Amino acid sequence: MSLILLIGLTMNSLHATIQTLSIAGPAPWTPGTSITLSVTDTFNGFGVGSYGLSYWFEVSAALAPFLTITGATYFTFTDPNNIGTFPFSFNSTSGADSGFMTTTTANGQTGDLGATSQPLIPIPDGTVHVTDVTFALAANAPIGTYTLRTTTANPRGSIQVTSDFNDAPFPQASFVFTSIPEPSTLALISLAGLTAAFIAYQRRKL
Repeated sequence: MSLILLIGLTMNSLHATIQTLSIAGPAPWTPGTSITLSVTDTFNGFGVGSYGLSYWFEVSAALAPFLTITGATYFTFTDPNNIGTFPFSFNSTSGADSGFMTTTTANGQTGDLGATSQPLIPIPDGTVHVTDVTFALAANAPIGTYTLRTTTANPRGSIQVTSDFNDAPFPQASFVFTSIPEPSTLALISLAGLTAAFIAYQRRKL
């Protein structure tokens, strides 16, 4: 193997990076309530570290009209990229996968939920808590199981910013949740079902 090839392989291995986002929070979502999810960023191979990240959320199109992002709290990377205002609506197909919708802010921005370090110094490789994102699920949201995930397609490819200010694309992160009625609503549905069954039984007796 030539010396030039060996040097090339060494340089490539030195610049190999690993970056992932993970989303955690409650899986049952009750219509008419707010839900907060935590986003964690893991990155390695960035030399002196990372200056920040950019990421967007997309949600199943069937639920998109009933879901908004109402706020975000930033950790580690504390200077938000987003210059829009809340709430963010899931009403855009820009950068969204088929069957999904991504965000537009109240004043027409994209809704980038990433941030950079403040002051602008690289954060060392590791696993860090980056954002708590609060969602509002409308009271008339349809019942069912849905997927929220990060975007990967241009022009909203979610990325980690390397220490030399290049973009390292994130693999897609997904979070599956279920929209379910509150217990009192389930009880009323059950009672209505029992009442209907009793009336049908009484009619058969007549």
